[in-house]
Amino acid sequence: MILCDSLPNIEWFENNNPYTECRYLFHYIILPSPKEETMTVKIWHGEFCYEKSMDEIVEERTFPLTRAGRKEMIEYIRQADYDYIQR
Repeated sequence: MILCDSLPNIEWFENNNPYTECRYLFHYIILPSPKEETMTVKIWHGEFCYEKSMDEIVEERTFPLTRAGRKEMIEYIRQADYDYIQR
């Protein structure tokens, strides 16, 4: 399984829909903000969902709500997952 293979198109985020995915203990959530034209990725490691892990966030980064921003965000998530595996 490769993270982000099933990531929705940019229109999903433009309509203010969040998206979450995990692989083993690596989790992330994308929280769009259409008014600010951004998407924020939050990453945590653990067994629980975002709502139960808000104090466990280890990385957070914001990207523009554009197709280029989506592409950059995918690269960021995949690199963060790779770095996590290599620890």
